[in-house]
Amino acid sequence: MTNQQLTSTQSRPSTGHADLPAIAAFYALCETVDRLDNTPTLAELQRHLDYPPPDGTRHRQLWDTPEGELVGLVSLWLEDPTDVLEGWVGVFVHPDWRGAHLEAELLSWAEQQVREQAIVAQRPAKLCAGARANATFYRSIYETANYEIIRQFYTMARSLAEPTPQPQFPPGFASRPTCADEAAAWVEMFNESFVDHWHFTPMTLRDREFRLTYPTYQPEFDRVAVAPDGTLAGFCNGYINHEENALKNRKEGWITVLGTRRGYRRQGLARAMLLQGLHRLWAAGMETALLGVDTQNPNQAQSLYESVGFYTKRRSVTYQKSLG
Repeated sequence: MTNQQLTSTQSRPSTGHADLPAIAAFYALCETVDRLDNTPTLAELQRHLDYPPPDGTRHRQLWDTPEGELVGLVSLWLEDPTDVLEGWVGVFVHPDWRGAHLEAELLSWAEQQVREQAIVAQRPAKLCAGARANATFYRSIYETANYEIIRQFYTMARSLAEPTPQPQFPPGFASRPTCADEAAAWVEMFNESFVDHWHFTPMTLRDREFRLTYPTYQPEFDRVAVAPDGTLAGFCNGYINHEENALKNRKEGWITVLGTRRGYRRQGLARAMLLQGLHRLWAAGMETALLGVDTQNPNQAQSLYESVGFYTKRRSVTYQKSLG
């Protein structure tokens, strides 16, 4: 790709639903080269647009050729500012347009947006990005621009065809589905469970209500562990992406979040809730369970997962750059 061809591209914000078919096709085209197995479908893109999260703003900027071909895309999420204005960015370039500095142009656009918002908010700013550990092209985008690796994550998998032990709860503790009228208590439990984790941002009642009303929410996989005095002491959420399973001829389910409230740890609650979640995925017809873990989790989560048969399937890294 020549520089003359590169300068012929035009940048514009996404116009909403009208752009989504082209965006879905663009992601699918990139996947034919990248083979990362995380391409959003048109239905997923539509849901993200129709049901925006409550505590931030999503921006999507497109780069087109004069003929109208989509060759570059930036997805930028700006969290509502606290002490620091933080953005999360994804940069995507058409396979035929890679290596001609379009990547730098896209990333520079995202950095400028974050800087401008930080001036308005009068906060320091940083921009973060994630990449698969083996995705050389995507990692080079951020490393060339002096982003630093600050964290590593694993996606772990376990066959559900293998025997799964029965969960053993501590005496007096019980597991049950989450009740619709206990959202505030659930939020309190969540925050006390994750306050010592990296990148902790307190969940709000509005966040919880958003998740409970999201179209793909599956209440049958949303469970809590209750202490003898009625306190919510732990939780396990799961999810099955039926659309993706059908598209890729898979039977995979996720343990999306697992936590134990401080003061109730080291009693086997997390293990019991995890095993119960695996049994529920198996009962729903799944063959494989997946979950994500921070390799520096302060509560030895990775060791727990390995103890019940999970293995590392994929590795990812998180980059960060201070923008002043």
